[in-house]
Amino acid sequence: MYRRTLYNTLNAQVRAGAHKALAALCVLFIFFSCSGDSVLSDIDESTDSTDPLAFTCEETQDVMTAKRATTPVYLQSDFKVNTYKAYATPSQFTVMDGYLVEYKTTGTAWDGTIRPYWDYTGVPGQYVKYWDYSNFPYRFHAVAPYTAGTTLVAFDDKNLRISAPYSYQTCHNGTVSPEAATAEPYLVAQLHRNTDGKDYDLLAINEDNSHLNNGSTVRHRQVWMPFHHLNAKIRFAVYSLAPWASANMLYIKDLTINVVSDNFSTSAEGYQASCSGTGTVADPYTGWRIDPPYAGGSAPGFIVNDGNKVSSHPRLFRFDGGKEVAGNDLSLCQTQKTAFFLQCSGGIMQIPQTDVRMTVSFKVYKEDGTLYQTFTDVPIEYELDGTYHPLHTWRSGFIYTYYLVLGTEGSTPDKLALTFTASLVPWEEISGSLSTDLEQ
Repeated sequence: MYRRTLYNTLNAQVRAGAHKALAALCVLFIFFSCSGDSVLSDIDESTDSTDPLAFTCEETQDVMTAKRATTPVYLQSDFKVNTYKAYATPSQFTVMDGYLVEYKTTGTAWDGTIRPYWDYTGVPGQYVKYWDYSNFPYRFHAVAPYTAGTTLVAFDDKNLRISAPYSYQTCHNGTVSPEAATAEPYLVAQLHRNTDGKDYDLLAINEDNSHLNNGSTVRHRQVWMPFHHLNAKIRFAVYSLAPWASANMLYIKDLTINVVSDNFSTSAEGYQASCSGTGTVADPYTGWRIDPPYAGGSAPGFIVNDGNKVSSHPRLFRFDGGKEVAGNDLSLCQTQKTAFFLQCSGGIMQIPQTDVRMTVSFKVYKEDGTLYQTFTDVPIEYELDGTYHPLHTWRSGFIYTYYLVLGTEGSTPDKLALTFTASLVPWEEISGSLSTDLEQ
């Protein structure tokens, strides 16, 4: 996983002088025109400040392993943004109403100077906006990629609705279906710049990291847009605690993970959430992280088509295995850190939902090819306070790792006991690495 911030200084440096002159000329024109005109409202704002409002942004990365990615991948996409000043006050005003923020680059490839940035002034009818320091707080709602009109993406200061297809993924020997582009069509961002001039990411999973500004970075003229995923991810791994497994090769074949929940959602028609809240500690924006009943649209969350719910047992995961598969050797997988990820180590996307039940079936073979043990339709459960729980909740923005642990208490050389450990980390992180046991 890698996160990186880019700074858009082009607006701040190149245009500042020109807009001072423009503001002086247009203030005279205000006396002869209607003050409600959007262009004049923008120019009127510039009398308070000559600092252009600009954007920087990042793309969240998959948590593939414990190591961080060494090559950054930027959000190479346009996005739509709504901006409000004096948010949640009697003088609230819409500064940008569905503005198109375009992805651009500067520099050349041959000398390695290409740098991406995002700009909104090249679009007809969109004018440069200025910071109005007398009208804090500011609120920014953004969705990537940009979608024209309001049929697919519609949002205001209170609500967001994305009418796009979402679908779950399956994995068979490392091949994921459907493609990620159809399973995760949009990313979202919610930022709040408070009266102290500091930016807060209102969708941050770890609220301790919701404050975007830090001691070494001052962002006066731009807003940092950390986009967040709307889907969850799951992945599976195996390791053995059996002392005799370290001296003898055991490998897995014919592993299948099925869902056995009658209300499991395989696809959805869209996503909606509340945008209310002032962004303060006492009134945060948390709509993305609420665990609603994901059906019928009675609460923020995915809107599920009843016809796309399945009552059969859909297969989530298939690993044919064999000792020729690299890493499929339990003698090398003796701890959670050295666990063998059953291919698809980056996880497969799932629609956030509650009360999911899963079972696993697989066979363990010896090095000589003889069958060692068979597990059939074992419920995947996690232990909490001595009680085993078969129901799983998947929340957007998290990647869930289910560890199949062989050779625990009750095992004998002739028979391995099977237990499970589940852990989760944010699919996106603000900084550092956050890992939380699901049992807690």
